[in-house]
Amino acid sequence: MCSMKSVRERQVTVYGTHWCPLSRQVKAWLDNHHVLYGEVDVEHDAAAARQVESWNDGYRSVPTITARLIVTEPPDADLERILLKSRAHLMACTVYMTSWCPDCRRTLAWLKAQGIPFVAVDIDSDVQAAKRVQAWNRGFRSVPTLDLSLRLTEPSMEQVEAMLGLGE
Repeated sequence: MCSMKSVRERQVTVYGTHWCPLSRQVKAWLDNHHVLYGEVDVEHDAAAARQVESWNDGYRSVPTITARLIVTEPPDADLERILLKSRAHLMACTVYMTSWCPDCRRTLAWLKAQGIPFVAVDIDSDVQAAKRVQAWNRGFRSVPTLDLSLRLTEPSMEQVEAMLGLGE
């Protein structure tokens, strides 16, 4: 199992309970694939329980997994796997780009064609955005760079794998 080269960073949180078999299964899968994650027990954290309920139409459905991914210069196949095949709920998508970059135009067109909402930020016009992109990309102003926030509830392991940009 390998990671997609375009995924630069992952921040994963598992909202679950100690008694839920699917919560335990997801955490074991993440452990086996060496994916670092934070864990929140919704039975001991009332604010987290309310958050999970707000995401899941009033239900305290576990596990609910959130992930923030930084994805740089992704081929369409990577975007399709992460954003479509995983069936994850997209909470936010920011595309750091430049107006002159053909890969940026391709990525923006792909997102538009899929009906995926995003915010585009031109790093030639926004110094702070350029610094973020450079920090994520080892000093390079690599574009397009996408900052994605995603959520899955009661997922299959295939959905987790796809959302996190793992596997082939």
